[in-house]
Amino acid sequence: MKELWKELNQNRGCLILLLLLLWPLISTGCLKTAKVSPSKGQGQSAAPLSSPVLFLAQAQFRTERQPNGETRSIPGAAKLTLVRKIKDRWESSVLEDPESNVFHKALWFTPPGGQQAGILTIAGNAAALKLWHQDKNGKWKGTTLWKPTFGGEQNRLRDIEVGDVTGDGVDDLVVATHDQGIVAVLQWKPTGWEVTELDRTPNTFVHEIEIGDLDQDGKNEFFATPSAPNRLDGTPQPGKIVMYRFDGQQFIHHTIEEFPNRHVKEILLADVNGSGYPDLFAAVEGEMATVSDQPKLIDTAKIKQYRMVDGQLIGQIIADLPDMLCRYLTCGDVDGDGSPDIVASTMQSGIWLLRQKKGEQGRWEKSLIDSQSSGFEHATLIADLDHDGQSEIYVASDDQHFLRRYQWSEEHFQRDELIRLQADDITFGLTLGQIP
Repeated sequence: MKELWKELNQNRGCLILLLLLLWPLISTGCLKTAKVSPSKGQGQSAAPLSSPVLFLAQAQFRTERQPNGETRSIPGAAKLTLVRKIKDRWESSVLEDPESNVFHKALWFTPPGGQQAGILTIAGNAAALKLWHQDKNGKWKGTTLWKPTFGGEQNRLRDIEVGDVTGDGVDDLVVATHDQGIVAVLQWKPTGWEVTELDRTPNTFVHEIEIGDLDQDGKNEFFATPSAPNRLDGTPQPGKIVMYRFDGQQFIHHTIEEFPNRHVKEILLADVNGSGYPDLFAAVEGEMATVSDQPKLIDTAKIKQYRMVDGQLIGQIIADLPDMLCRYLTCGDVDGDGSPDIVASTMQSGIWLLRQKKGEQGRWEKSLIDSQSSGFEHATLIADLDHDGQSEIYVASDDQHFLRRYQWSEEHFQRDELIRLQADDITFGLTLGQIP
């Protein structure tokens, strides 16, 4: 198991102890494994980058021997692995930024004002928002758009979403940060990006951002998931889900739900009923307690759905997952039945499929796609990269060291291993980009 450095505020032993608390993996008979596709692995490919491209935002580590003879895992430069299919081969190349030690997310982004599109990255330690372009020699060069110092122990940009949250018709950037509780809104002005910082709170991690019109008023809101700093020692890590509305002058804060003994890192806005408006989904992490001076899992992760009913936001648990952590929720029709599905990727128990019960809004059935896929983040993406009209599931199976693809075929998912991932990397983000 990789050391998760300051992200976990714990050492390697605490993480291993947490994993021992989770019961054995559940086997599944609905999966067939395909032969590994040829790959050059990491490094610069001889062929030019082409679209579409998968962006794997990562942290990488090296092992150093200390003067006392012990070894220590040290984070290296922030790493972005770019993966695409050229003819019948999946190939990868790497973009690195030594100014930071982790990329948390990357997006293909066209800035306002007629600027050139590029890869937009958010990073941690240093917290840097950069836009990357290739020069004529194919080398990536980054332009810094925002590089804040928050004043706490950590300086991280943890999540970013793009959308118009001010109603002016121009896309804004909404950013979650560590560790001073700041949610930042970046608005484009003729002079550059203007930053508004919201809800500064010491020792607070904001994990996730989502943008959408949940209240069905024709205007986008945005949502965030602040919590206490990460803990694995059995003490509670409280958190909440908050919503922000712009009233024309300022952003108004509204709490969706507070969790005194647990928290939410992952949220998702998705239209699952064809109404044209999204519902809010949240992965509520398991609840820990200290029993006989040891951390103990006392309740597992839950998936909650919040939907508007007669003008009121109603929340209900739609699935219980046999795990402590669920850091990825994605939505799409992955089985070809014409109905949107939710894919939930947990830390240890695998990849789960939630299907809506036909004719029963708000009721879902749970099944296991693959118990042999795991990772601390377990980054997941639903996309139709082969343009056959059927979405695939792409997963960074960090513990198994593969980027995988799952395709529905004759009542089961077929698994393909696309490229090998480095054993000492952690994949935080998996997104789809377009590079000329």
